[in-house]
Amino acid sequence: MAAHTLKKSIWSIGRIHCHVYGVNVRNPLNRATYATALSTNHSSQNKGFPDRGNRGPFNRRSRREAGDPRTDRMPVDQDWTTVYPTATPFRQGSVPLPVRMGFPVKKGVPPEKKGNLELIKIPNFLHLTPLAIKKHCEALKPFCTEWPSALDTGAKCDEHFPIKVESKDYVSAGTSLRNPSARIVHLRLKLSCLNLDDHARKKMVKLVGERYCKDTDTLAITTDGCPVRKQNYDYAMYLLTVLYHESWKMEAWESEKTVADMEEYSWEDSPSQKNIMSTLVRMQEYRDSVTRLKNEGESESSMHQYRDAVKKLLNL
Repeated sequence: MAAHTLKKSIWSIGRIHCHVYGVNVRNPLNRATYATALSTNHSSQNKGFPDRGNRGPFNRRSRREAGDPRTDRMPVDQDWTTVYPTATPFRQGSVPLPVRMGFPVKKGVPPEKKGNLELIKIPNFLHLTPLAIKKHCEALKPFCTEWPSALDTGAKCDEHFPIKVESKDYVSAGTSLRNPSARIVHLRLKLSCLNLDDHARKKMVKLVGERYCKDTDTLAITTDGCPVRKQNYDYAMYLLTVLYHESWKMEAWESEKTVADMEEYSWEDSPSQKNIMSTLVRMQEYRDSVTRLKNEGESESSMHQYRDAVKKLLNL
């Protein structure tokens, strides 16, 4: 019979002697148990290893020797976008650069890239090379529209789109993707783009205060009080609308302003203008009197006219 043939054996247990409180009790108990008998004829050459069911001897896998790093086998003109196609942690075997980072030990140089955990901790931009960005732009071109030909210069863009809104997006590796500074909105425009007369312009400049730059004629409004960027944008547009309409309003007290209350000096209707105009009138009278005296000769009327003109010119 073969070595692995099953053998059924029935063992009968006759009696079990138990000693309970010093009394021998005999309880006949019949039990039938089944067991599988295995052959004990094992080969001597597999001693120490379990039987593998006629599948050959147990052989351990040999460890493969480490080859040259990838950086030594990289061609000079390789496509770097295939090495780092997406955002990936730093890999020492894929970056053919002598990168070092970390605290220099014993006033030496920072540790090299091999086994350097500091290079793995921080994010890198090895996937955003100029060639990779160019490929991304080429892939997005089919989904974009052409730039309008009528807006070929910056002056035309400012003419058709005078309001400029600026905001920032932040990319961080923290516990939250939200950055408090991303809600801030900056609105800029030139006052010359608004339909304002002299009174409305001066009142607008007075209302905005330091937000107006006289050198560039630019009004800047910054809103950061609301928790969401959209709310800050709506609030900035609301402020601009209110300032525009308030500038056109004429209050009753504004008509009572004097020259001393003006924001800036104006030549029109000023005392200096009145004085110079009066001087010009007297000079005109003096010119006429001198011309008559030279052309008609000395007479009583011409001499009286000349005398009065000189007195008026010298305020005598």
